[in-house]
Amino acid sequence: MELLLEKRIRYFLNSRYRGREDVRHALKQLSGFGRLVLIGGMLRDVALFGNAGFKSDLDFVIDPYNLAAFEKHMKDIGARVNRFGGYALPLSKWQIDVWPLQRTWAHMNGHAKVRSVGDLRNVTFFKCDAIIYDLTNRKVRTRSDYFSDLDQKVLEINLKPNPNPIGNAVRAFRYSTIKGFRWGAQLSQFVTEVISDVGLDSLREAEMQSFRTQYLDAIDLLQLSRDLNRHVLTNDGTLFNPAAFKRNVQLQLKIGC
Repeated sequence: MELLLEKRIRYFLNSRYRGREDVRHALKQLSGFGRLVLIGGMLRDVALFGNAGFKSDLDFVIDPYNLAAFEKHMKDIGARVNRFGGYALPLSKWQIDVWPLQRTWAHMNGHAKVRSVGDLRNVTFFKCDAIIYDLTNRKVRTRSDYFSDLDQKVLEINLKPNPNPIGNAVRAFRYSTIKGFRWGAQLSQFVTEVISDVGLDSLREAEMQSFRTQYLDAIDLLQLSRDLNRHVLTNDGTLFNPAAFKRNVQLQLKIGC
């Protein structure tokens, strides 16, 4: 799967279809300011569903030759500073976010040492995002069991400290309902803690604020929360499947008519 993913990424980055010319131009400019790697979600989704199934944003990290020069370039092109110290580039079709290696949240807050782009595999919240594509040598880098876990749709925590626990809990639900992931023990415990801390309504509100489509409303969250608590207490090593708690939306609509 690794070789296939590399082939798919090279095709995406060199294709002129679907507005990717903007992406090529932006990356050509960025590469003049440092070593670039693509990280996380795009690589995961393209590995699972191919280029045709990818419609989200692209996240890059740059190891800049000169941080001040890179940041000046970001200002000159009108890049917007995002929530976690990176920059959102002003493109028309695709959204590209880029972070300087030195400003990685986990590194800045003392949760992981990030000295080179390879260390980025240790800073993502989800293990399925702990993958990079190096644009210099055009190679994928990840841990040895990455593709096995991805094939089995196992969703687990890579690094627990994170700047957005509510958002990551929401993503865990969405990854399950949209992509078919099941939760490992650490993630199940984490979501239980978030629900206990902020409540189910806060998760619904967070999804509404961050996404155009809502999936949490299609889940029986009360029953899921009860079963999740029992699952965590049992700790029997099995995966937890939130998608099993989807409501029969068509049935509800018919009854409501």
